[in-house]
Parts: sequence; C-alpha cells; structure tokens
Amino acid sequence: MKNQIVTIDTLIEIVSKGGTVKTGIDIYNKSGILLIEKDIPITNLNILLKIKENGVLDIPIVPEKAGGIWDYQGNMISLEPALPKTHQLSEIELKIRKINQIKKEAGIKYKKAQDNIKKVIDDIKKTGGEFDYDSVEKTVTDLLNFLTIDESAFSYLTKEIFSYDDYLYNHSINVCTIATAVLNRFNDRFSSIISKYMVTFSLNNLDNADKLSTISYIQYQPEELNDIAIGFFLHDVGKVLIPDHILNKVGKLTDDEFQIIKTHTFEKGISIIEKNKLHYNPLIRNIVKYHHSELYSEEQRCYPNDKTHIEVPIYVKICKFADIFDAMTSKRCYKDALNPILVVTEIFRQYSEKTPLLQFLLHTFMQVVGIYPSGSIITLQNGQLAYIIDSKGPIGIPFTDRHGLTLKGKPDPMNLESQEVIQKGLGIDRRKPIRSLKDAYNLLPLFLREAITE
Repeated sequence: MKNQIVTIDTLIEIVSKGGTVKTGIDIYNKSGILLIEKDIPITNLNILLKIKENGVLDIPIVPEKAGGIWDYQGNMISLEPALPKTHQLSEIELKIRKINQIKKEAGIKYKKAQDNIKKVIDDIKKTGGEFDYDSVEKTVTDLLNFLTIDESAFSYLTKEIFSYDDYLYNHSINVCTIATAVLNRFNDRFSSIISKYMVTFSLNNLDNADKLSTISYIQYQPEELNDIAIGFFLHDVGKVLIPDHILNKVGKLTDDEFQIIKTHTFEKGISIIEKNKLHYNPLIRNIVKYHHSELYSEEQRCYPNDKTHIEVPIYVKICKFADIFDAMTSKRCYKDALNPILVVTEIFRQYSEKTPLLQFLLHTFMQVVGIYPSGSIITLQNGQLAYIIDSKGPIGIPFTDRHGLTLKGKPDPMNLESQEVIQKGLGIDRRKPIRSLKDAYNLLPLFLREAITE
C-alpha cells in the first residue's frame, strides 16, 4: 500500500463515527510543535479539531510504518483507491459532536477520579493518614491532560452531590478541575500581560534594551502546575478525620464545632501531608493549610491567621474561589444547590475592588466559571429555550418558541451576549437556572436530537 495524503475533514468524519486513525509518522505544525505522535491511535475527535485549528488541513498516512485508518468496527479502510468522499459535516454538527465526545470522556475521567479519591479516603481512615500518592498523581495528571482539550471541559467533570460521602469525593474532583481551569487561564493571561510590559519597559530603557527585550514572565512552570493541581485535589483531605456528625450537621455550628472544623486545614490536613512525606512540597502544603485564609484585609471567618492576605499565594486564592463556588452550587443533605450564575455574582460582590491582583484574579475566575458550558440548555429573556454550542460568546441555538413549543426548521446560531440580540429581547435570562439536557430532550428538534445522539 502506498502512502497517501488524507484531508483533515475526511479524518474528522471517520473519527466522529467511531473510527480510528494512526499516521505512522510524527506530525508537527509550522512552529515545530508535535501535534500527532506516530504510534498513537487517534480516536478523539477533539485532537483532529485542534489540529485543524492549527492550520493543518492534510495528514499523511504511512502504512509501511503501521499507519492506517479503521472504521468503528475495526475494519481497515483502504487507502487505494483514494478514500471515498464523505458527507461534509456542518459546523454545528461538528461542534455538537465535539461536545458529546467531551461529555463521554468526562464521564470516564470522573469515574476514575472518584474511585481514586474514595480509595484515598478509605486508606486514610484505615491507616490514620497514609495513602497511595502515586495513584493520586496519575489521576490528577489524567485530569490535567483532559482539561487541555477544551477550556470549559471542567464543566463536564463537575457532578451534583447527594450525600456526605459523595460530597467529599466529588468536591475534591470539582475543586481540582475548576481551580486548574482558572489557574491555566490566569497563567496564560498574566504571562502575556507581564511580557508586554517588559517589552514596553525595554523600549523606554534603551540602555538595557538588548537584555530586557528578551525577558518573558511565566507565573508557573508545568511541573509546578502539576503539583498545584494535586494540592487542589487534596485540599480538603483533613476532613476525613473530622467526625461525620459535625461535617453533616444541618443546623448552625456551635463555636466549639467550628473550631473542630477549622482543624481540617492546619492540623489534620497537615498531619496527613506529613505522614505521606509531602510536607517538603510547599505548593501542596500551602493549599491544604491556607485555602480558608483571608484574601483581603480583615475578611471574616478565615483561618489560620498566620499569613496576611498579601502572603497567601495566587494558586491558594484560586483554590478558595473554587472551594466556595463548588460548595455553594452543590446539593447537600441540608441545602439545595444554588444557581451557579447567582453564586458567581455573589463571589464577585464580596471580593471585587479589594486589591489590583485580586481583581485580576477574580475576573479570570468569572471568565472561566461564569460561563454557560457547551451542551447546556438556557432560557432566553423572552421565554425561549436555547442549546449552547459554544461557551465562548456564548453561542446558542434557540429551539423553542416563547410558549415552549419546539421550533420547526434549523434556526441560525447567535451570540447571546451581543447588543443586537439583547436589544431584541433574546439575551440570557440570568434569573433562570441552567436546565439539564435530559429535562429538555423531548423539546429538541430532530436535527439537534440526531446530532446529540450520534
């Protein structure tokens, strides 16, 4: 069989239907960054979509080096003659299929992470503090890799919580994924801003221009990001040693009970960290100990108080935001889940206009968390329902009329935050909670149902 160049759109079509692609050779972009490893089978549609976004429109397949293309049943698709022309998927179909694939992968990743944190908690209870750190590192690395697929991928990893055990398990995963998504955005944006500042500074200081113009500032290195994500995953590990009747109490905690709760950070959490020889890692230690510390001067009910808000690291501040957000938006035995949009608004009100850095961090948090994730159902101001196909915007497709009846035809996607749309009364009704796809499925038009269930 001869080598052949295959269009990226053809490969996208095949993989979107459950097929597999293996190139047989490494594929790089124009900057020399590796996009596809020669021996890795591609079954993830998002990888090909990302490659297309990088401007790569044709992919070589080399059968002599084990490259090939297979359908969903594992049958090899012949490269001779050339691949048959396939139906060209519309942009909307591609976006919806991408959403569905991310959701499916998220379910698998979440289950693995949940199994891992359950084992960590069980091991701590049995041993008094020891657990398998290597398994935690592997789980978190897997979550980190998944989060690089899509900025809003974390939204498919967060799960509703129904019991105390579920809360401790799921809260660890939710905070890890939310905080990591925020940190990644912050890291990129802060680095870009500082780099631009340094270039401007160098131009204004010509004597040092040669030296300063090459300076680039990166907030956290990849190795640090990995350790920080592990810290996010373990941030509440000390709660395993807090009595259930206090953690699960329905009414207001007494002063003594609150004092016991506080020990999950600086006492019990640190004890577990030390037993697992992680105390040498300041990134993990700081998150476990200080994720309830003050973010601005004289913030109430914060602990411990041996660091000022200025001394609390950026990644710990992010963990606190994620911790508050998930706690408020999670269903517990003693409270219902709050509307995420209202929670983001409340967090903004509490922490805005405090310090410049905190303000920057808060806006980053809102941009990542205060979004409508792809695949969600929202209500418009005129009562229509819309399916979100892209969280950036967000871009939505209205699929009912204002009376709740399914629309006929295929409405065009629209930017729900654009002034034109808002002026027409088609903006998002922020008073209404995000609806689940399951609840609204019967209202979806046929073209959306087919794309979702493909």
